[in-house]
Amino acid sequence: MKILGIDSSAKTASVSILEDGKVLTLQYSNTGFTHSVTLMPMVAGALKITGLSADDIDAYAVSVGPGSFTGVRIGVAAVKGMAQPKNKPCIAVSTLEAIAYPLSAFDCVAVSVMDARREQVYEARFQCTNGGNLIRITNDEALPIESLYDSLKDIKDQIYFIGDGQKLVYNALKDRLKNVRTAPEQISYQKADSVALLAFEKFKRGEAVTPFDLNPVYLRDSQAEQSLKIKNKNNKSNGG
Repeated sequence: MKILGIDSSAKTASVSILEDGKVLTLQYSNTGFTHSVTLMPMVAGALKITGLSADDIDAYAVSVGPGSFTGVRIGVAAVKGMAQPKNKPCIAVSTLEAIAYPLSAFDCVAVSVMDARREQVYEARFQCTNGGNLIRITNDEALPIESLYDSLKDIKDQIYFIGDGQKLVYNALKDRLKNVRTAPEQISYQKADSVALLAFEKFKRGEAVTPFDLNPVYLRDSQAEQSLKIKNKNNKSNGG
């Protein structure tokens, strides 16, 4: 079984092709160009380097959020566009789960954290074992950094922060939580190979959906939507 996985949920973008649980290729871009420019050329490159065509792909996977609103939309739209012509199955993968995946062989609690600005993070926790298991402890959520302390203070296992918010959270909590560390830099950010590997397991559990049922997952309103709500609230307060 061949799965093409995509991640475009942050500043970087990546594409990976997996065959029966084996990563065939990973294309990665951190050029600063918009994902609408870089993503499809990477798909074409991944297919070319593996000698495959779109017809050879059995299923598509994508990180559906949380993350950059625009980036997530671009990734989901790309997968829907590739999968729809032949109604190929799609697998939605949590960005936070994909971030935690490289720690699955560690013996720790992985805390995936993405910087959501305004002293908030997107966060989820996973129990990892040295047997390669990744067991979800919490749902994905958006919360203030300070709220993490109460959630983590009773955990006795080694805690690894991982993701683009790991240093931010570590610096805020390290003086009060002595069992926290940051993950190695080289594995700390989401990549499409983790998306594809997680999707392979999800597909075997029957968690695929049709292209029409694949949708982004947002944990809070976009900045524009938040600003509009504040503006409308102020207008109502002023009698507008």
